Amino acid sequence: MSPALTHLRNFLFAITLLLAWPVQATDKDYTKAYYPLVNEAEMLLLAKDYNGALEKYKTAFKTVPEPFARDFYNAAVCAMLTENYKQVYIYLDELVLKGVELPYIRKQEVFKPLHETEEWEKFLKNYPKRRNKYKRRADLDVRAELEELQARDKYFRFAKGGLRVYADTLRRIENENVDRLLRIIHKHGYPGEKLIGVGDTLEQLPGYSIVIQRQTKAKKGFDFTPILKEAVQQGRLSPQAAAYLMETQQGTRAYRTRALVWVACSNPKDCAGDKKLKALNKYLVEELSAKEEEKVNALRTELGLESLADYRRKVMYSLQDNRFLLGYKWSVGNYVVPSREAAKALTQGLVIADTTALQKD
Repeated sequence: MSPALTHLRNFLFAITLLLAWPVQATDKDYTKAYYPLVNEAEMLLLAKDYNGALEKYKTAFKTVPEPFARDFYNAAVCAMLTENYKQVYIYLDELVLKGVELPYIRKQEVFKPLHETEEWEKFLKNYPKRRNKYKRRADLDVRAELEELQARDKYFRFAKGGLRVYADTLRRIENENVDRLLRIIHKHGYPGEKLIGVGDTLEQLPGYSIVIQRQTKAKKGFDFTPILKEAVQQGRLSPQAAAYLMETQQGTRAYRTRALVWVACSNPKDCAGDKKLKALNKYLVEELSAKEEEKVNALRTELGLESLADYRRKVMYSLQDNRFLLGYKWSVGNYVVPSREAAKALTQGLVIADTTALQKD
């Protein structure tokens, strides 16, 4: 089938899918009922009000049928820091039911004080039962099928010759992967945590997301935007992940998912002494006018995201305190440039970030 016919078929299939979604959708709009409360909880933990944050998380979890694993994790850390150990184990159990494996939980420094307690021994004893419950609840066949999409994407891309030799094969695989992903979504809804869990660790993006990332506007790929937005509303996909995927597809920075930038020079002598390069080796942010920031915030609010200023504070805080999951792999861009000219080009339009969140108590 030609690429044009494939795109047409995928488009018609996606329209059918979206028309079917209201029947499957929860009556809760997460962008209004859940994400704003989670943002409030995160801002409270930034202020080190862990009790307040924990109570806000509890409220958020009661508003929706399926809270996110990442939020259970952060709530567990808040409970740990307030010595509410009963609540810690409640949230650790929830993580296991989401698919998070024991080795991941065990290696987290914040929970290590629990390891010498009787309650920890009970948690270890009950772990196999909870793990089996996850396996019964999650659709592992769908998860395996989605993982196959990622494997198909990688196979020829990393084979000898790569894109140069297998360009036509890779285009065919990418189109087929889109078709298969749309069929899965049509049958099961967007494959979120309730359907397939989160894997062994708290992954920020499931591996199958590469199928969406490959479909860029520059390559005239299939646009997943309406599907992603619907998935966010239904609580099947976090707004942070959706924003990143949409930016990747469209080749834009509409949501400013890259909060901070760090630029260094591989030849420090070449970059030294230039007053225009005072921003090197510092955290930088994009300089926006009030009107531009207002426009970004309007888009972020519509998707259920916090304001750009709050997002930057969270990412900055995560650089100091890694006990909480507040940043993402796409939150900070790190660049090493070979020359003064490259440094000037890369830092253009950027200003030194407010590092208040990095200051120690």
